[in-house]
Amino acid sequence: MKDAFVNICNVPTHIYTKGRWIEESLDNEKEIAICITGNPGVPGFYTEFIEELYQRLECKMPVWVIGHMGHDDPPATSIREVPQLKGNEELFDLNAQIRHKIEFIKKYVPQDCKIHLIGHSIGAWMILQMLENDYIRQAVIKCYMLFPTVERMIESQNGWVFTKIALPLYWIFGFLIALFNRLPVFIRMCFIHLYFLLSAIPSHFRGAALCYSKASVVEKVIFLAEDEMARVRFLQTNIIEQNLNLLTFYYGTTDGWVPVEYFNGLKKEFPEIDAQLDTKKIDHAFVLRYSKPMGGIVSNMIVQNSTLF
Repeated sequence: MKDAFVNICNVPTHIYTKGRWIEESLDNEKEIAICITGNPGVPGFYTEFIEELYQRLECKMPVWVIGHMGHDDPPATSIREVPQLKGNEELFDLNAQIRHKIEFIKKYVPQDCKIHLIGHSIGAWMILQMLENDYIRQAVIKCYMLFPTVERMIESQNGWVFTKIALPLYWIFGFLIALFNRLPVFIRMCFIHLYFLLSAIPSHFRGAALCYSKASVVEKVIFLAEDEMARVRFLQTNIIEQNLNLLTFYYGTTDGWVPVEYFNGLKKEFPEIDAQLDTKKIDHAFVLRYSKPMGGIVSNMIVQNSTLF
């Protein structure tokens, strides 16, 4: 596994790869799997998932994960900093994040290398928009939409909690985050370790959680979430209909962002669509506790659509 910050759309972007690094030649690679994260777009949370996926795919294709602009700050020694949110809002909204993923693919994936696109949560909605780009559409073999927030986010249980409770209280939360970041690193890590211990989250995610807890990151995560509430409203049936052969959906049964009724509505609208319900009670935020079973599920999907097996 390798990771580094690279400049995409002139913003430092954290990339993790298993297999070939993004700047290595892909001349001998016929296919690649690229994961677009949910929100928060911290790729460090996806390391176990892409490791499992790579091994399940018998190391036959590179697996990359790209985070969202502004959701992970580079080291202090970096020559380039992530711009602040204030005055640069157009760099961090949904439209910018979509352009960001398109530019990344155009820059690092050669035209003769086909792509398996994996979208988690809002990453799935971004993929739908990316398919409107002819270059991306022609490069894609299949899109795997995991716990997809592609409609009515604000009407979901978690959408209601976010807009009615979390946002009005954000000034308190923001104040606490600022205080937290004034503590020495080892004390912050102790608090994170305790939370992970109580939540049964693997301890190897502590570094990613520390990055996510920065005030400059949290404000951009919240900003993107607000944009999601405003824009992810109705199911984009025209895009789905035009790309039915490219789409595979995977819905949860205990998902506070995507209730089962959304799955039922999709199947009613498109009876022939490739969509399935989870049977293992995997959480929406699967990367925290269920990376290995999801790695197995997604690898089976890829194998069915790949020419390498």
